Amino acid sequence: MKFILHEIKLWFKDKNFDPKSYHFLPNKVNIITGESSTGKSTFLNILDYCLLSDQAKIATTITDAVEWFGINFSINNKNLYIARKSLNNGVPSIDLFLDRTSFPDKPFKNSNRLEIIKLLDESFNITSALKEKFSISFRDFLLFNSLTENIIAASDSYFDTSYFEKEYPKGDYILKLKQIFKLITGISTLDLIEAQSQFKSIEKYLKNIEDKKNRNKKKDDDYKNNLIELLDECKKNNLLDKSTEYNSINQIYEIIKNILPASGGIENPLISNKINELQNKRSNLESQLLLIQKYRKEWISYRNKMKKSADSLQPIEFLNRNLQEQILYPFETNEFLQNLEKTLNKIKNNNYDYSIFPDKLEKKITYINEQIQSIDEEIKHINPDTNMALFEDKNKCFLLGKIQQKLENINKSHKKDHINEDKLAKKISTKEELYKKLKLNENLKLNVINQLNKSIQYFYNLLDSIPIYRNFETKFDFDEMSLKLYPPHDMFPIGNLGSKSNFMFMHLYLYLGLHDYLLSVNTSYVPQFLFIDQPSIPYYQGKDDNLKLSDAFYILNKFIDLTVNKKHSDFQIFMVEHAAKSNWEDVFEHFHTVDEFRNGKALVPQKLIKYD
Repeated sequence: MKFILHEIKLWFKDKNFDPKSYHFLPNKVNIITGESSTGKSTFLNILDYCLLSDQAKIATTITDAVEWFGINFSINNKNLYIARKSLNNGVPSIDLFLDRTSFPDKPFKNSNRLEIIKLLDESFNITSALKEKFSISFRDFLLFNSLTENIIAASDSYFDTSYFEKEYPKGDYILKLKQIFKLITGISTLDLIEAQSQFKSIEKYLKNIEDKKNRNKKKDDDYKNNLIELLDECKKNNLLDKSTEYNSINQIYEIIKNILPASGGIENPLISNKINELQNKRSNLESQLLLIQKYRKEWISYRNKMKKSADSLQPIEFLNRNLQEQILYPFETNEFLQNLEKTLNKIKNNNYDYSIFPDKLEKKITYINEQIQSIDEEIKHINPDTNMALFEDKNKCFLLGKIQQKLENINKSHKKDHINEDKLAKKISTKEELYKKLKLNENLKLNVINQLNKSIQYFYNLLDSIPIYRNFETKFDFDEMSLKLYPPHDMFPIGNLGSKSNFMFMHLYLYLGLHDYLLSVNTSYVPQFLFIDQPSIPYYQGKDDNLKLSDAFYILNKFIDLTVNKKHSDFQIFMVEHAAKSNWEDVFEHFHTVDEFRNGKALVPQKLIKYD
């Protein structure tokens, strides 16, 4: 995307000072050089601030002196003038000026953040669908235009995420960086993003179906085991012949079902109600009979215990009668023996009362049995098909009811999750189509990375800036978003490149190779410019260091020359430096000195700087 910065302008709060403009040329390496603490690096912060940064990155000494910051640039040949009022106590201003023709003598608020964001998003080719899917804005792409002081010589970081990270939830930026990288390089398109989202959704659906199938299988297994267990219970209670066999689970169900009383077997509801009434009455009588029989059993047990107690006390009677005169007992022992003899006599007398079971209860048992027999005959008279054998064995009726209840519970627990087979087949078919599409995208990703590596390698081979690594191969590591250096014919990269100078060159190779590749992408979201903050940081003023710095300038000049004269495209580099302009003036044709901050000259006039 063609982007040309034409001017950065400052309006001062002190009306005695005229606004100051800095002009930049297209297809040049535009340099602002000078001493430290003169405001050189602030140029990127001003550009970022006018492009609606939410962060206060401009030094307070500068914001105290400047009333408005402005930038004039063009995107795809459309001119824009944006100015933003200076920060107030460190808080970014919401006062914005926007025009397509020029700056006024003094900016004024005539626009708002949403209007400018909408305008710039459209200029950066960001559609509403893309914004919705990625939650991005034009500012996300500026990360690929900024070789800041923080990373230019860093060993483990190639993109200054810290400069932008406050725009996103903590920890999300690296993931977002990879997504945007795939988008800008053509690895991903909105169509592919939709395909990936749909593929993940189908995988989730199929996982859910797989879970359903597993649950259904478990229910089938439980159903089978429970029916077999119930069948064994029927055999154990003589409800079925022990030799009963089966060939399938359904057959087990039918076998058990057939021994249960048929529902709806009695057509006349009055007859059915009468039989139910008689059966309930019979059950009550059986309950009474069971209680009396239980009482009789306990009575017999008690009587036997009493008899046993009496027998155990008989030696006491013998001792008192035959040995009292021969043995001289102490008074307490004699008293104890007399009490035991009294207890024996009392048990004998009481035991007589319990020697015969109460006659009235015996008669009650006889009466209940007669009543049950009478009810059975009446039921049989009402419905001759009734299986009276069930009532002859009082347990069978209860057992069958229990079996029936268990069978119903087994059926209820066997209710399986529904699986729409037609829908499942369509999902599987769609997944296969998407897989093929995404597989092609994987091949595309490999191709893109290979093309990117070729571009990077081209600039690496231009000069011998890292002599000890001559003939090594550069490869971009997408997972780590960094550039690696590989020895010839080796599959493992070297771990540490050594000096900051080496890392500075690796950063230049990556950014120049990336932008060289992006020039060939049909729809690029990244502006065609690069900000470089002091590539001379790793060096002192030694002869060898100056030669290496000259190599860095050479490769930048070569990049502009290649872009303009061979690719017939446009590109602009902004660079701040502390090296003297003699390092590039009359040496590199594509270099342009914007300004030089030395001998008291700075971004903001020294008279406007207030020191606490």
